[in-house]
Amino acid sequence: MKFGLGTGGLDEKFSKNFWEIFANSVIQKDYIHTALNYNNVEQYFSKVFSENVGKPKLIVKIEINKNPLKKLINIPKQINLILEKYKLDYIDTVQICNNPSSNKLNTFLIQAILKKFKKQKIINNFFIESFEPFSNNLNNTINDSFYDGYIFTLNCFQRGASNFFFHNILNSNKKIISISSLASCQSNFYFEKFSSEFRISLNEIILRNKLESINALHIAFLKSTNKVSIALFGSKNYKRIKIIKSLIKNTKPLSTFDMNKVISLQEKFKSPILF
Repeated sequence: MKFGLGTGGLDEKFSKNFWEIFANSVIQKDYIHTALNYNNVEQYFSKVFSENVGKPKLIVKIEINKNPLKKLINIPKQINLILEKYKLDYIDTVQICNNPSSNKLNTFLIQAILKKFKKQKIINNFFIESFEPFSNNLNNTINDSFYDGYIFTLNCFQRGASNFFFHNILNSNKKIISISSLASCQSNFYFEKFSSEFRISLNEIILRNKLESINALHIAFLKSTNKVSIALFGSKNYKRIKIIKSLIKNTKPLSTFDMNKVISLQEKFKSPILF
């Protein structure tokens, strides 16, 4: 499982701390998640290029949820602009936002437009993002070889993670890019929102697996699915990012027993999505 750095919501003023995170991620070949409409990230890419730090490994979001036909037709222009803007020969992953499978015409058009880019090896992977990751529409894409996987919030507190779609992914050849927020799992404040029985059960899993924190449980849960290829985190706090990168490197996955235990707890207590 690889680390991915989110670049949304950056401050307008240049941050030396975030530059250190950003440059280090480029050097270490971590994934960087961005979009053409993300504000204030351009200054960091410009500095990477001017100082010859390296070529970024990108996950690029393309939105098609508003005026989808117009945006679909504009996709080739967007891709060429991305290649030129970020001085790339290819894009590792394109994130299609939101779910095109809910509309047959959208599905046909987006595949017709993008297949040539994959054939020419300009784009390596296509992932679907959805704010409703377990919706029925996404079930239609599991057996579609065009899509390489899914990008959405997946964590040890995920509501409904035991449903049909999630189990279908576990039994498919699809991968997951998990979106996580450090702010939601860094302190006991969020953990204490749950019932005492739920907290006691999760603490038992933490102790049994010799995990040091809720963050470690989150990473162990992602690893235990064997489906999460990239854990994507957005933070301007260098210390937190260092902790997460260390956890991704050193934390062992949960046992199958404990992974299933977490999923059953989610279903039993209807835990909210906090990440």
